[in-house]
Amino acid sequence: MMGLLLLASANPVDHVTDKKILSGGHDLPWFLSTDGTFWWLSNVSVMLVLGAAAACLLLIPAAGRIRTGSQRTLDDFRAQGTLANLVEAVCMYLRDQVFRPVLKDQTDTYTPFLWTIFWFILLCNLMGLVPLLDLTALLLKWSGWEGIGGTATQSIWVTGALALVAALFYMGTALLKDPIGFLKHLTGGAPVFMWPLMIPVEILGYLIKPFALAIRLFANMTGGHLVLAVLLSFVGALIEKSAFLVPLTVLPLLGAMAINLLEILVGFVQAYIFTFLTCLFLGQLIVHEHAHEEEHGPAATAH
Repeated sequence: MMGLLLLASANPVDHVTDKKILSGGHDLPWFLSTDGTFWWLSNVSVMLVLGAAAACLLLIPAAGRIRTGSQRTLDDFRAQGTLANLVEAVCMYLRDQVFRPVLKDQTDTYTPFLWTIFWFILLCNLMGLVPLLDLTALLLKWSGWEGIGGTATQSIWVTGALALVAALFYMGTALLKDPIGFLKHLTGGAPVFMWPLMIPVEILGYLIKPFALAIRLFANMTGGHLVLAVLLSFVGALIEKSAFLVPLTVLPLLGAMAINLLEILVGFVQAYIFTFLTCLFLGQLIVHEHAHEEEHGPAATAH
């Protein structure tokens, strides 16, 4: 309850902004730092490391327990354990139902990268729902620290970096795999006289796609936490106003519980959407020509 009161009494915006833990004395422009110093370590940095550690601790043992081969019995699934079966079910669904329809026969080549993106974003999203910020703020209050915690994916720098990595991956893969085919995409199949118009539009599209990935994940993860913080701020406001209003705090608390449950769903959905769009952008660059040949090959042969 003390953690809730701590959250409720603070400015809601403070709970969706990153906070420094260690900083240096370097002078930086205003758009890179709020106080002109370089942040060596911040809440987002800590949560990124914790997200990566959680992924390793949960997924590597689960992967080691997953049995391969088609001849498996019910006892085999029981021996794997609940976590391993859950990981396997999610991974198989993503590979067979989401990636394969887009990437066709190249699915197995790029699935490990897409799996990595999905699980990392999902764990970062879900770890943000753990009230580490409030609990550590209570423990570290004597030291002047504001607490350690938060959601890594509610930082535009993190979502921007993830989107940049995804963009470099699918564009770099397309360039290495078929440079001529990649350049053909810039023309959009238009006649030569349309190229001066089509090429800038296509280049702009390549820039907009990672921007959209970053903003979508950032906005959805930030918005939910901001609403949650606002609801909890009502608790502190009612308590401070009058003791007679304390029973009314049940209403914002129930609303906060509902939003928290919704945030769990949003965490899964946003990890899925980011991964699916990355897969889709990759498929548009490396599978388009192959699919076109498969579609028109039989007809051409028949004629």
